[in-house]
Amino acid sequence: MNLLAGMTNGLAEIRAHKLRSLLTMFCVLLGVASLVLTIGFVEGMFTSWATSLRERGGLERITISGVQPPSWQRISKGSSPGLTEDDAAAILEIGMHVRAVAPEIEERWARMRINDREIYNRLVGVTIESFDIGRYELAVGRTFGASDFIGAEPVVILGSGVRDALFSRDEDPIGKTVMLRETPFRVIGLLKHYEALFGRFNALRWKNDVAFVPLTTFQQRLKGRRQLSFINVQISDLEKIPEAVDSITNILTARHHGILDFEVRTSESELASYAETRRNHMLFAASIGTISLLVSGIGIMNLMLASITERVREIGIRKAVGARNRDIFLQFVVESVTLSVVGGALGLVTAALLVGVLQSTLPESAQPQLSQTALAIGFAFSALTGVLAGLYPAIEAAKYDPIEALRHE
Repeated sequence: MNLLAGMTNGLAEIRAHKLRSLLTMFCVLLGVASLVLTIGFVEGMFTSWATSLRERGGLERITISGVQPPSWQRISKGSSPGLTEDDAAAILEIGMHVRAVAPEIEERWARMRINDREIYNRLVGVTIESFDIGRYELAVGRTFGASDFIGAEPVVILGSGVRDALFSRDEDPIGKTVMLRETPFRVIGLLKHYEALFGRFNALRWKNDVAFVPLTTFQQRLKGRRQLSFINVQISDLEKIPEAVDSITNILTARHHGILDFEVRTSESELASYAETRRNHMLFAASIGTISLLVSGIGIMNLMLASITERVREIGIRKAVGARNRDIFLQFVVESVTLSVVGGALGLVTAALLVGVLQSTLPESAQPQLSQTALAIGFAFSALTGVLAGLYPAIEAAKYDPIEALRHE
């Protein structure tokens, strides 16, 4: 009994019992389609996560922030200068794997006003390197120049959220004056609008709700101190990140006289959390598909048992002319797999059509992704379901005594 003959018999059984076969294949179709769609949604969700991570600077970004030292060091914290530009300069000298360093000062709720419009928003003093490390791009206008830093010029670049809050839709902000903490600043540029929607929530809204001024301007005109909020570091080689973290920690510990008033953060811990979360979601998706296909397998098994009952005499004739037990066994397993695979193939087509419809109707970040991995898993699950569902009926068919089978009416 070869595979081709078994598949032919399987297709013949589908034609002979159309309604029963269609119902069974429909169960497989639903199982495979639900599995592929669930995996597709998981892939789409984590594609959006990867976009968000990339827009924050990617895995190559290291962020050093000022924190309160441990309780046992707080009595001595005055001996540390805190984060300073000298720290940033020292970090830049670590080695070739440090591509760029960007010291920053942040005020989370800075007052911004123009005429009768007033908001409280994030204001950050930056260097030119901040735009590259943080993945910020200008939509219109110009970025900061050397003269802006040297002269601590009162110039500002607005994110799209701040621009929309302070200016009307048809108003051009370039060249206008905005009051930042009662100090007039001239708008010289606007950042591009960033968007990654999760339903109605924009995961990149924080990139729009920001205003940038030169670091020296922030220090001299607004803050009145030189202590930094952050130092952002860009590493050229991801494999060098652990080494860079150790070097940065050692340098800052020495410069801060042993006071641990800083925190060095990377995206590696987030990446580990991402991998675990993704694995859990995939297991959840596989569980849904497994349950659906289990139901399908029960249907296939019942169909095959009914088919065997109707074909006992056929089994007896085949054994009488020389068919061995394994030939009968293989015949019914192949028929079961054929039934399941046909249903699985229809499920893959259905899933592909549904993904296409959802991609045209849902926002980009909520769209499922049709991956080759999901299709392969769906097809493999359908074939496995056919094998497992056909084993018991095939064993029962192979056990028939040919004489007793020939007597069966």
